[in-house]
Amino acid sequence: MRVTQGLLAAVAMLPVPAAATPAVCAADATLDRAPSAMGDVALKPALDRVLALYRARHPGAAEPLGWDFGGGARAIGALMFELADIVPVARAFGPAEIAPYEHQFHGDMMKEPLVIRIGAIAGRPAGIAVNRRPGAPLPKRITDFIALALSADGQRTLSQTAGFIPLDAADRAVERAKLDGFVAPLDAALPSYRPVPRLSGAIRSIGSDGMKALMDSWECRFAALQPGVGKGEMWEHLGTLNGYDALLTGQADIAPMGRELWPDELAGWRSVYGSGAPVEIAVARGGFDTPQRTTAQAILVNSANPIRRITVAQLAGIFSANPTITRWGQLGLTGDWADRPIHVRMPPRVVPNSMSMQRMILGGGDWNAAAVEAPIADTAKAVLNDPAAIGFGGLEEGDPALRALDVAGADGMYAPLNAESASSGRYPLTRYMYIRLAHGAIPPQIASFLRFVLSRDGQERVRYSGYFPLTAAETRVQLARLDQALRRPR
Repeated sequence: MRVTQGLLAAVAMLPVPAAATPAVCAADATLDRAPSAMGDVALKPALDRVLALYRARHPGAAEPLGWDFGGGARAIGALMFELADIVPVARAFGPAEIAPYEHQFHGDMMKEPLVIRIGAIAGRPAGIAVNRRPGAPLPKRITDFIALALSADGQRTLSQTAGFIPLDAADRAVERAKLDGFVAPLDAALPSYRPVPRLSGAIRSIGSDGMKALMDSWECRFAALQPGVGKGEMWEHLGTLNGYDALLTGQADIAPMGRELWPDELAGWRSVYGSGAPVEIAVARGGFDTPQRTTAQAILVNSANPIRRITVAQLAGIFSANPTITRWGQLGLTGDWADRPIHVRMPPRVVPNSMSMQRMILGGGDWNAAAVEAPIADTAKAVLNDPAAIGFGGLEEGDPALRALDVAGADGMYAPLNAESASSGRYPLTRYMYIRLAHGAIPPQIASFLRFVLSRDGQERVRYSGYFPLTAAETRVQLARLDQALRRPR
């Protein structure tokens, strides 16, 4: 702990050049500009050449917000505090450096920096380090720049630097693959945000740690569009539970929350306010297989089980308090499987996965009393060891040996669980991210911030967050909910 604290203190004292200050919005993936950089001076001549090549290939792109090569010791600090899009490094990061980085981004889906090798210089590895959340694509300008450095033209350009050794084709392919990631499409019908003249005020936000980077990105862009609005005295994102309590006690105007409101929370709200519930606005769709975050729910069976698909209605028949489906033959299996009992497994009823599934497949009804509860990893293991078992959980929490069933909703259209079907909502067991509002009148700056979040500009930022943007139809529903809340007497 003393080593970690010392490194944090040392990084905090490092000087930050004025040119890098605007890069606080480095997470803004939508701006057409060259990537900003802060890194090892030994790589500056090489990266200068790639930047010149990038400018030639992207003549309309704006200049980088910062291009500072003051020293490799600042690399971790540049990543931790998001001072640059890319961080060129000429060495490997040590465990003691990674420790404060992990502490800084604990809960925000960042585990360690991703380093893409681009060659070697003076006998040392030459790479570009970036922040990357598991399951989230990198911003296009970062992907384009690094891909250019790894291209045949980029490697020839880098080789003009004294002492630089390029990668061979096989190594370049390995490094290039690190940039791959699914970028969800954006609905062309999403509305544009219209800035409100003379809008002013502050926004107090407390809530989900998994939404921290997304909230910061939204706030940064919104402040540029509405310069009279800024962060309130409370702007911290340490967890969904914090957001609920902040709303209940009047410490926040809005609470980003990565899950549905729990029954006990609703009861607590009503014990304070007498009736009703917080205003709930869905602002993004949950992810696909992002570790430890709000993700679509997979229906898991043993790979020896011949079943390939299931409907939400059939799931209700299996998991409900009064099950109507108890044998595999009722799902169409024949032979030895026809009379085989279904063994129901599930995560604990109080965890977010189960709360979400209770809402999605049971409409809030009670669970099958025969369901065996266990931690998510143990539930997956139980299904792995029992061909007659069925369970559910996040795809990333299962096991490659398990099979995730295709699922059909009310429309009868079966969809596999993959990034495309989860992002589009075709897969019916997807979840949502929410912003909930405090009790009382909704101030104009809060209403406008939510309109921005639900706009094309706001949803564009969701694409690079580890979550997925809403469709135009979904945002219309949420905007109508906001309008209704604004009309409601307080």
